[in-house]
Amino acid sequence: MIEETLEKILHILEKYSEKTHQNGKNEVDEDKIKDDLSKILKIKKDNIHTPSDIETLKTLKTIRKEQKHIRQINEIIPSDEKWFMICGITIEKKLLFEIIKLSQCNILFNECKVIFNIDKDSYIIKDCLCFYNCVFNRCETKIKNNIFEKSLSFFQCEIENNMLIYNNTFLNHLVFFDCHDKYGKKIKFLSLEKNTFKGCFFVKNCAIKNINLWKNKFENRCYFVDSEFGYKRDGDNKAKLNFSNACFEDNAYFNNSKFYSYADFHECEFEKIACFYGVTFDKAPNFSQIILKDNFNALNITLNFTFDDLEKQIKQEHEYFNKNKNEQYQKSLDKFANDFRDSFRVFKNALIKDNNLLEASNFHKYELYCKEIELKENWNNRETKTTARKSSLHLKYFIDSLLLGFYRKLSDHHTDFLKVFNNIVLLVALYSVFLFMGGYEDNLKSYQYSDNSLDNNSSLINAFKDIKNSIIESSFVQEYSLCILIFFCVIGLLMICWDILKNIKKIYEVIKNEICIKEIIFCVLNLVAYFLGLLIVLIYLNIYIPKSQDSLVVLSNIGIFFAFIIFYLWLVYLKSLALRLMFVVVSYIIVIIVLGISISILNPFIGKIFNDEQNFTNPIFVYITFAYTILLILILFSFQKTARKNSIVPS
Repeated sequence: MIEETLEKILHILEKYSEKTHQNGKNEVDEDKIKDDLSKILKIKKDNIHTPSDIETLKTLKTIRKEQKHIRQINEIIPSDEKWFMICGITIEKKLLFEIIKLSQCNILFNECKVIFNIDKDSYIIKDCLCFYNCVFNRCETKIKNNIFEKSLSFFQCEIENNMLIYNNTFLNHLVFFDCHDKYGKKIKFLSLEKNTFKGCFFVKNCAIKNINLWKNKFENRCYFVDSEFGYKRDGDNKAKLNFSNACFEDNAYFNNSKFYSYADFHECEFEKIACFYGVTFDKAPNFSQIILKDNFNALNITLNFTFDDLEKQIKQEHEYFNKNKNEQYQKSLDKFANDFRDSFRVFKNALIKDNNLLEASNFHKYELYCKEIELKENWNNRETKTTARKSSLHLKYFIDSLLLGFYRKLSDHHTDFLKVFNNIVLLVALYSVFLFMGGYEDNLKSYQYSDNSLDNNSSLINAFKDIKNSIIESSFVQEYSLCILIFFCVIGLLMICWDILKNIKKIYEVIKNEICIKEIIFCVLNLVAYFLGLLIVLIYLNIYIPKSQDSLVVLSNIGIFFAFIIFYLWLVYLKSLALRLMFVVVSYIIVIIVLGISISILNPFIGKIFNDEQNFTNPIFVYITFAYTILLILILFSFQKTARKNSIVPS
């Protein structure tokens, strides 16, 4: 039946083609063609249009208007060629594609439901194919082993299932345009494998949940502009964005695209410009072993993930990679973390090359995240029976991982100034609390005024005294002092209330999302466990203390030293954001009050130089101060490095 239909169509097309050839001009009766095609295809004549129809011209004009954004591409919809538009029908099997093959005419499919495969024979498709506002709703759409001499375009189409484009040659452009959620359209799965693109491959303003570009050869420019890839939903790891092993022989642009899922670019080759300007990655991408032969633009890239997200993702990708593989082909978790570290190194080096050290430091931070995961895995998988040299090496890896973890929590590897400043405030406040709880506040009292009468009678001090007396002793202040105090309190209260009411919805959402009772209880139990562990160690050490020493004094000195360090590290490593916020707020209040009492609390050893009355004879006070000083030195190192990196002067 299909063969007979094709013969009839071929006969019609040959007849009109011969008539055109004999006359030397286009005298084809378009109405007659539409009548014959409608009878053979068993569709209404109104569903077949030619360029003389108003609806066709309007559709072509709309597409060409959008085409203004594609400056580098020659006309996708040629205006000087013959076009037929078929609309509002269901395109089944391969009948219509045989018609296209034989018709020698460009065809625009408008508002059609498409169900087709071209996967058995190799076709040479000589004319433009354009799908506009169509729906592809077959379980899988296959386009395999074909040669497209002109453009294949998809405008505002919805691909509900899989589209597999395999082993084709595109002599012209392949275009996906405006297949986006805002048009009610999307592409569920677009798989392009082992294709050769001699024209441009253009994806603009599309929402693609899954994409596979494995081993394609792009000989011309490649665009993935203003598009979204992957799932927006948190915790959904089903989407796969595979760009690996693709060869981009011309410029490749991914400007302002968003990758919501894991994007795999490993072993890609970029012969010319690779532009990722303004790209957003919600998960860590994989750019390991890529080859860059020209400029790599990594400016304004946004990475929306934390250390915990990265660690979880590396473990998931490790499990997925090793799934159903023989042991000899499996890859260890530390090697997987190393691949991700190599990805961030690529971005870092590109930014350093452009002298953009500030953004490069962020990628260096993620590089250290991967290094910490790698070192942890090396320690976890260490051999129990090994040589002393290897044991010392594993111990070094363990210490390095602890140090990386400490600076990650302390200042996010010298990139978060507010975080490290808050940790300094926490340290000073904790030191103050330990001193006042132990009754050592007298050790920190500093002089309010110097004993030198010249200093007390200086002109600057006298000027401040005169100003103070003139304000306080004025009749207006004395008479209305209570009213003035109430007025300012009311104003302050109203401002606070207004700010809270204005942002009440946001505050409620933050409190709702961040306060987790189970997490808070778990953090408190962790602290209790650490102190119990310290108590057990002290009891065990009591056995080895010489009888000539007062064991209680020795154990209390050791206990207070490590208790201070443990409590502070617990504050730094707090996972509960609500609990940490509470401690930070209380710490700021404590530090402000204590600094008003004695500035020497910032460094008691330096304060001793200016105030001889400070007493360092109490051993417990000395042990607390020593632990405080060690931690302060470590934090100040990170503080100055973070401040220097965030300044306008490059370090």
